[in-house]
Amino acid sequence: MIRIFDRNTMELLFVYPYNTFRGRDLRGLPLKGANLSDQDLEGAILEGMDLEDTEFSNSNIQKGNFRKTILVETIFNQVQAQGADFSDAKCNSSTWAGAIISDANYSGSDLEHANFKDVIARRTKFVRIKSMKGVILWNADCSEADFSETNINEVNDIDKTGLILDRAKGVK
Repeated sequence: MIRIFDRNTMELLFVYPYNTFRGRDLRGLPLKGANLSDQDLEGAILEGMDLEDTEFSNSNIQKGNFRKTILVETIFNQVQAQGADFSDAKCNSSTWAGAIISDANYSGSDLEHANFKDVIARRTKFVRIKSMKGVILWNADCSEADFSETNINEVNDIDKTGLILDRAKGVK
């Protein structure tokens, strides 16, 4: 069993009857604002959920399905998110500091004011991003990433300090 607490109040939200979220369909669970740090959510399905203010720090969310999910002010610090799908998600003011998001898909998402400081985002798809305004990409490794149809120039120069774009597509 896994006890899930509210990340702000530390109130118990619910007890999950299994010992892992790995590969599970989690739609319908009350996860908005939950603390899901240090959890194994590899391959979990969270598509279309409202996960505003939820914390996933240090979790394994590789190959997770977060399509069309609300991830406003959600915390993903130090996550393993290789191959995860965040397409058409609302990621405004989300934090990904130190995360590994290589081969992830953010196509069609809104990343306004998201923090991608120190991420490894090799081969990640940032195609048709709705907004890059206020995004922080300090020391981000976006080698071979795809920025096709995305205006990366919305990111202030100072917020691109140390940004690696080797062989990236769609960058002018």
